[in-house]
Amino acid sequence: MPIGMQRAVPRLPVSGLRDYILEFASARGVVYVETPADKLADTITRLSDDEIHLDEIERLLIALERAGVVASNSVVPLHINYLREELNVRSV
Repeated sequence: MPIGMQRAVPRLPVSGLRDYILEFASARGVVYVETPADKLADTITRLSDDEIHLDEIERLLIALERAGVVASNSVVPLHINYLREELNVRSV
């Protein structure tokens, strides 16, 4: 793609992520719906003696990516910023 034709990537927020993600998903009518693959992944994870508990926001990030509303390369930074904020961790 020619340099002038690249889509501008919006600046991702680094604070207020919980509200940002809730409002972003709500405005687009996106909700998380557990799939059979999600259930299988949870079962495999549990059987491997590890459990991961995603909260509402993390599930919404999955739903936003699945719906094609947020690109995969934007989900990870959003998730990282959300976790940093929730866990009160500063970047290095």
